[in-house]
Amino acid sequence: MIHLVCTFMVKEGKMDEYLAVAKKLRAQVLQETGCVEYTFALEYKSILGHQEKVNKNRLTLIEKWETKKDLLAHTQAPHMKEFGPKLNALRESVTSRVMVTA
Repeated sequence: MIHLVCTFMVKEGKMDEYLAVAKKLRAQVLQETGCVEYTFALEYKSILGHQEKVNKNRLTLIEKWETKKDLLAHTQAPHMKEFGPKLNALRESVTSRVMVTA
């Protein structure tokens, strides 16, 4: 299993617009071969003492794919080429971590 954790810094005041586009993209990605999870998550203050300070402009995407081949196909999907530029225009930065099940 391939796991991705992507962190997006969304431009100030653009979170609602970003989430609207992300919701449309998510519906299509979940239909892809090998997609197990594709979830956007907003930060929220919890009772954990070791939590980073909540940032209202930070959004996390949690992805799970059955194989590397499925993930590679995902990157080339037409909807990624359609929605990618729209999302890029609404964010300041993106970082990703790619992992495999231990």
